Amino acid sequence: MSSMVVSGFVSMGIDILIKDILNRLSTAIRCKKELESLRRLVLSLQEINLALQSYRLAFTSGQLNSSQELIPLAVNNWLRTLDMLLQQAFEMVQQCTLRIPTYDVFSRYKMSRRITHTISSIKEHRENAASIGITLQLLQSLRHLHLSNSNIAASSSAVAPLREGIKYIEEPLIVGLDRALAKLEELLHSSSHIGLVGMGGAGKTLLLKLLFNSHQVQNLFPNGLLLWLTISQSPSLKDLRNYLGSQIAFKTNDVFNQMLAEDDIKIWLNRKMGQHKFALFIDDVWERGAELLEGLGVTLPRVCNSNCESTSSAIIVSSRNSSTLLQMGIGNSSTVQMQQLIEYDSWQLFLSQAFPYNNGKLPTTIKEETARGICRECGGLPLALKVTGKAMAGITGSEGWEITLKKLRNAESFSNRELADSLYSRLRVSYDALARHGFSLQLCFLYLAAFVEDKVLITATVSSIWFGEGLLDKHDPFQHGQANVDLLANRCLIEPIQRDVNGQVLSFRVHDVLYTLARQIAQMEENCFFHSGRGLEEFPANECSDCVRISLTDNKLRCVPNTFRGPHIRSLLLCGNPDLKEIPKQVVGSMTFLRVLDLSNTCIMALPENIGCLKHLVSLNLSSVPITRLPNSITTLNNLQMLHLYRSYIRELPSNIHKMSSLRVLDISFCKKLHSLPYGISQLKSMELLKLRSSPNVWVKSEQSKRRRDSFSINDLSALKQVKWLQLSNNGETIQERTLGSMMQMESLHLDLTKMESLPHDIIAMSRLRKLWLTCPQLLKTEHTFSGFQHLIYIKFMKCYMLKQLPDLHKLVRLKQLDIVRCTNIENLPKEFGENGAFPMLETFSLVCLDKLEELPRLEEEAMPSLKVFSLVLCEALQMLPENYWNLKSLDKIRVYGCSAVLKRIEENHLLRSSKVQILTLSAADTIASVKRMETILLKREHWLFGEFWSNELFHFLYKTSYVIFD
Repeated sequence: MSSMVVSGFVSMGIDILIKDILNRLSTAIRCKKELESLRRLVLSLQEINLALQSYRLAFTSGQLNSSQELIPLAVNNWLRTLDMLLQQAFEMVQQCTLRIPTYDVFSRYKMSRRITHTISSIKEHRENAASIGITLQLLQSLRHLHLSNSNIAASSSAVAPLREGIKYIEEPLIVGLDRALAKLEELLHSSSHIGLVGMGGAGKTLLLKLLFNSHQVQNLFPNGLLLWLTISQSPSLKDLRNYLGSQIAFKTNDVFNQMLAEDDIKIWLNRKMGQHKFALFIDDVWERGAELLEGLGVTLPRVCNSNCESTSSAIIVSSRNSSTLLQMGIGNSSTVQMQQLIEYDSWQLFLSQAFPYNNGKLPTTIKEETARGICRECGGLPLALKVTGKAMAGITGSEGWEITLKKLRNAESFSNRELADSLYSRLRVSYDALARHGFSLQLCFLYLAAFVEDKVLITATVSSIWFGEGLLDKHDPFQHGQANVDLLANRCLIEPIQRDVNGQVLSFRVHDVLYTLARQIAQMEENCFFHSGRGLEEFPANECSDCVRISLTDNKLRCVPNTFRGPHIRSLLLCGNPDLKEIPKQVVGSMTFLRVLDLSNTCIMALPENIGCLKHLVSLNLSSVPITRLPNSITTLNNLQMLHLYRSYIRELPSNIHKMSSLRVLDISFCKKLHSLPYGISQLKSMELLKLRSSPNVWVKSEQSKRRRDSFSINDLSALKQVKWLQLSNNGETIQERTLGSMMQMESLHLDLTKMESLPHDIIAMSRLRKLWLTCPQLLKTEHTFSGFQHLIYIKFMKCYMLKQLPDLHKLVRLKQLDIVRCTNIENLPKEFGENGAFPMLETFSLVCLDKLEELPRLEEEAMPSLKVFSLVLCEALQMLPENYWNLKSLDKIRVYGCSAVLKRIEENHLLRSSKVQILTLSAADTIASVKRMETILLKREHWLFGEFWSNELFHFLYKTSYVIFD
């Protein structure tokens, strides 16, 4: 396949370069005659490039097959050469746009000669296209190829916003695992070492999760340790020991010191696990299983001490290789072999994914024989069935299904040698199906392999890299990035971890099989070098010297060699290398076409002064870096749109920051050493997202700012009328009227206000506001501020300790989620909350840590008609939950965690057995322990603890109510 498909990344890069050149040509002031010739030539190349993109869509969609192939492997090399020539042209055009104080005839002559020579080289290269089968007439015919057979919209725009509606099914259909689950549960009674073996995508992780949360396991280990570890292909034993120690410390109410020596940590782990009956789930061990257990310091006691309820703990391991399990002492008699799904189960799972809007039934427009053929080609593997089924969703024409079936049956003939495994071949077809949405979505998926395997990825973080690469719509990149993530989730190509009130994915992970697929395609077809989390100590300069995208995140790199050069690099991701202390100026000076640079979570003390030479740089991430100042040359980066300084040691921003006119995102939250802000921030008219939270020293008095005009005061925010997302801590400064109210475009607002007893009245002018988070310890009143927020869908009151009465929230007709957290002075909720017509759209209502809340309003018949989930957490003064709360017609779930009186009433009335509503309960002591552990997880940003999240439903809830909506 790689020999037949035009490189998406290269084609995208050329498209961006052409647009940049044409934009620059409009402002050029020298060599106009030569530049006019260059303009006409570039326009002709634009036509070729767009046609090649259309060819790519036609081929990957199945409209063209290998027997109809018209463009050979040489196309990719031809495109890369064109890319280099256009880079040279852009450099010259850029120089022609610079104004010089005097007219230099000699420099103009030299520039004219250079442009003429480049034009000649590009023309010659264009003429050489005929030798590899490219003709403009042919490509033009391909560009207008009608693709109706597969319902494919071949867009000429690589970054056209998605139009597909997204529907999320929270409870996926689970089929064919009953027998395997029963066998595992049976082995728990007779064996201490249990194995689960099956090929990638067979459902091993899902089966272990079901076992982990089963009543059988809960009964066998009622007071024991349920522990979970996920093993990647290149595991770090140090990290795994820390993960395991953190879980044990939480569940035993102990303290774990990660700074201990390796042997001391092993001793601690062995001692703690020897004191308790435990079940350790180890998911996806690749090889050297015995070394893994030894490296962790885990031994399995056959006889526990007197505190244990029975005589044995258990280790449950999943792997793709039975020999790996044998190394860990797990014999065949204690191993469950994952079987492929039988045809009936496969068919049911496939239909549920392919036709979710038709109740999982096959439409009459599609031949059942064809659909069953596609289902059989998935080999009974759940992952292949889900991904392939989702790839076919929305294709209603029978011919599109027949094309897919033909491609699946011939998968081996067009797959890469490294992807010859049948599962990868079939998943490759699903990847190709993304071309229906434009190949930018395919490239976004491939970019997920730039991160560490099994890592939880944050949508906003990934989207900023996509945007820097030019893969998103420049007019609304945030919405487009979110739409891409949601669509990938809908296609089962990523696994959502966290969603917001609208069901949009906030964080996710990638299945290891799909991760491998993306990584291999990216490296073999798109000239990428993705080696994250490999334990590398030396920068692999020779291996990645010719690559255009390099990711070496989460390694142990100590330096980047001075001799390394990257004239063609467009993205460089070095985040998570704690020993990396500098980027040599020689290296920076060579990366003239760099668009994305991520140095977050490194120990870089300073950026080189020549950072200003990165004229194409769009995204710069310096989060959690001990850098104290930015070079003045950074203000010459006219294309820089995203600057992240979250938790950095920055002391000041450049005084001439106003020159960074393209800046759209500025994150300076939690910058404890930042002592003030330059007044030039008020002149950044492109700013859309501004994070100014918990940087305590940034504000100067408004009077001082007016006198000096060199510092930015909190009331200067009124100049940033275009901001849509704002996180703001006032640090005791008073916010005057007409400051926030001027931000008429605001959509998401997080106010962390101290020493303010009321909210600014003019925030009601934010008529587009959709999400509001208030953390106001001294807030006494809200008056009637909220009645005008008619577009508000989510609101959270957090740590409003002095607030006694909530405002008229029940009138917010679009409100879907309401969280009241740690507002410890509230005794009663307004009775209007229970009236007919109150909260017509509210789906989630949470009351957390309301110490004085004594009673809830009774609900009338038509109150909260859409409520699905109601949560009570640590409201100890609350005596009862009114009976009519159980009878809400849409209610699915009630959580009662740590509300002792309510828990007692539930137990007395046997509501756990009689109610149709799912009821989740937990004692006060266990709830408090979980809250403390969650606070630690959020503080340390430990998003990796899948085992805890799976085993503790409370963690899901706490994570949602604590999650910062902007991150």
